[in-house]
Amino acid sequence: MNSIIRSISLCFIIISTFVRSEEVAVITKNNGKIKYKKYSANLFKNRVNPGMELFNQDLLSTGNDGFVMFAYLDDGSLIKVHKNSNVFVNGKVKNSNINKDIIIEDGFLKFDINKQKQNEFKIVTPTSVASVKGTVFYLDCQNDRDVFYGLEGIVEILNIESNDVSNLTINKKITSTPDGTLTIEEIDKDDIQYIQQIQKESGLELDEIENFEIDDGTGIDDNTLDDNTNSIQEIVISFNNDSGEQKKLIIKYINE
Repeated sequence: MNSIIRSISLCFIIISTFVRSEEVAVITKNNGKIKYKKYSANLFKNRVNPGMELFNQDLLSTGNDGFVMFAYLDDGSLIKVHKNSNVFVNGKVKNSNINKDIIIEDGFLKFDINKQKQNEFKIVTPTSVASVKGTVFYLDCQNDRDVFYGLEGIVEILNIESNDVSNLTINKKITSTPDGTLTIEEIDKDDIQYIQQIQKESGLELDEIENFEIDDGTGIDDNTLDDNTNSIQEIVISFNNDSGEQKKLIIKYINE
């Protein structure tokens, strides 16, 4: 029964019941090998570029040196997809807000999620479901386990097999396995080196690689985290359209 529930949980967002897909996000950066399949297409295409629109149920797939970053259009929440990842980008527009869901078959991602006005941001893997209101964390999704690394805020992690729930907080990592186990540990230096190595292998430049600090052996130094003061934030994306014209997309949002 639990295996059936796991399959249903993984597939419920993918299945479309004749609902028109809408533009929900835009690619802001990419490099290396990336494949893209639009929700309405049967085949992948190998060309993506900054400024390209993403629609509900689109699929992004990165190769062994690939990296792609995209931003949701309503609040600028950023998703960084590293090498060897397969990700469905989901979102439904309602009253100028986007109810966001992401399905991850496998891969390594960073989530920088701004405070959600309505529904929680859901991240679904074959093993786990993460519910997010607003936070920053990494997810390493593999066949034998998910590992969540907390940098900021709180993420509720549900193991699909056991229905056990744990909260991911700053400097902690949670390992969720297909047999139903949830384990909470401190982030250590080996974890930091692993994350940095994934970033390097995904083709990021040296100045883009996360510079973590360990504070007295207790985890990531809080000084490396952003200040969450109330302010109007904006993301400016420069790109060339199909005609070669340079364009700018400005996304403004309130960080509460």
